[in-house]
Amino acid sequence: MRLYINEKIISIHNKYFIKDEKEKDILEISSKIISLGRKTWIKDLSGNELVYVEQELFHLMPHYNIYIHNNKICSIKKKFKLLKNDYELSNHYHVEGNFINHSFIIYNDKGNKIGQIKRKYISIGDQYIIDIDDENEYLLVLAIIVAIANEIESAQNAVAASSSN
Repeated sequence: MRLYINEKIISIHNKYFIKDEKEKDILEISSKIISLGRKTWIKDLSGNELVYVEQELFHLMPHYNIYIHNNKICSIKKKFKLLKNDYELSNHYHVEGNFINHSFIIYNDKGNKIGQIKRKYISIGDQYIIDIDDENEYLLVLAIIVAIANEIESAQNAVAASSSN
């Protein structure tokens, strides 16, 4: 299954759509602009909540809780590594990736690839291509991608804020 996320260059509120291969909106990603910790939802087009990703504060490394259909499925935290951006999940899944290229591969607890996200560079705004190998876990793959995207955006905002001082 291949999905796409097109982020807008300028957006008044944080709302994006996940599109299928025919460029049809199938899911909505939205987040609170002002809150303690990042809070993000994936909803169907009728507004029903499917996934909730919440940042847990007061950890040395970024830490997010993932809820699917109101049930906590797992937590994801960034591993401390100098040259790589790897993440581990409390359900023994893991993510290997490249922060600079915005490219990540998600593996299940048996070491099998279940999904991948990569950034498309030749597009207006940011476009991300999501390949899901195990369609039974598509919501978890999307939730993991949302958590990583939130962490990347927080890191970029921190760098921008420190360079402006």
